[in-house]
Amino acid sequence: MSELVIRNARLVLPEGVIRGELSVEKGKIQEIAVSGLEKGDTEIDARGKIIMPGVIDTCVHIRARRSSYREDFHDCSVAAIAGGITTIIAMPLDQTTQTPKTIQNLIRAGQKNSLVDFATYASDTEEGLAKNALKITSLGVKSFMIPMWRVINAERGELEQLMRTVKPLDGMITTDARFGEMDQDEKMIKLQKLRKDPSAHAETRPEEIEEKIARKVMEASGHTKCRVHFFPVTTKKTSEVVLEFKKKKLKVSSGTCLHFLTFTKKDMEKFGPFLKVEPPLRTNEDRMALWKALEEGTIDTVASGHTPVFRDEKEEGWKNIWKVPSGIPGLETLLPVMLKNSVTAGRLTLENVVNILCTKPAQIFGLYPRKGIISKGSDADLVMVDFQKETTVNAGKLHSAADWTPYDGLKLKGTPTMTISRGTILMEDGEIIEKLGHGQFLAV
Repeated sequence: MSELVIRNARLVLPEGVIRGELSVEKGKIQEIAVSGLEKGDTEIDARGKIIMPGVIDTCVHIRARRSSYREDFHDCSVAAIAGGITTIIAMPLDQTTQTPKTIQNLIRAGQKNSLVDFATYASDTEEGLAKNALKITSLGVKSFMIPMWRVINAERGELEQLMRTVKPLDGMITTDARFGEMDQDEKMIKLQKLRKDPSAHAETRPEEIEEKIARKVMEASGHTKCRVHFFPVTTKKTSEVVLEFKKKKLKVSSGTCLHFLTFTKKDMEKFGPFLKVEPPLRTNEDRMALWKALEEGTIDTVASGHTPVFRDEKEEGWKNIWKVPSGIPGLETLLPVMLKNSVTAGRLTLENVVNILCTKPAQIFGLYPRKGIISKGSDADLVMVDFQKETTVNAGKLHSAADWTPYDGLKLKGTPTMTISRGTILMEDGEIIEKLGHGQFLAV
């Protein structure tokens, strides 16, 4: 007898959506069949529902030490569970450089408090990171993140040397959106003195800088054969650069965030500082180009870019955009809003979305086929989605420590109603079933 059996489901498998059932034993998918599986200890009737793999969110800002008042692993993972996310990759912002010690501390915090499986990046390109690369990879962290402002300032040889350090360790270079020291540029300082309105922020991060950074990173990848994940792609021109290098068969992948697929810089007229993000929102032409790039496979993944900034921290930005932090909360809304904007809107198929939110992230970060797929022997990370159920996003009912969302009031069709992590039910009909310490650290 299996521990868990799900029956009468529409299962999203690699070969397509089938009507069938599956069984789970010791946290793994044991069998998949059209019918006839033996009775399980726990039986779930998924009639009329979709069962897809658990979502992997590759960009979740965990603030674990100095700013733990915002959100810790526990709060963050509760929001993830509510939204059908079973794996998160943490992007800590407390330290500019992660040492072996700070990484060990983060892993311990996650093992103690996370309800979902988690991984983390090693960040920055300072000398200490290259020096500690071997120790860091021995801890199970192989994704080395470079802020965009460091890429733009780095000499070609410096960037390639870091890649040559990381490649033999089976590591990967990723980028993140921090422009950091670019704010100290003379032109930026002048603009900040002249204008303080929300729209001014976008002018300090022009499109051509992102395009230049993407080309620089991918050229270095071509010279070193090191794996590169460029994130986030926000413009049409950057997506064209990614496609150019993908056609050269390099080890290059890319991702974007849901808010770049949803909003444009024109929306800042309404939302102001609440849509201050890094990089900034772009034009509607860019937004539509991102959707096309997703459909064609140029962009591989979509993440939440979740940043738990509070409402009162953002409000001051109406008067002075430079005084408020960037970022929006987005964990819990990633899957349902993505389903609305893609499947319900007719842009992508359900299979496309599963590939983008589940399978591709698992493949890029070395978690496949353990994660990201419904297959015999894979982890039983599963999400039940009800496309018949209509809901409305209500900021007051979301689980993140952040007390607002730009999606407030949005009507959804395609809501997660159950989240299962390694065979354990963690959410059912919106109710979180806490299993403190359930989350396991994953080497990526």
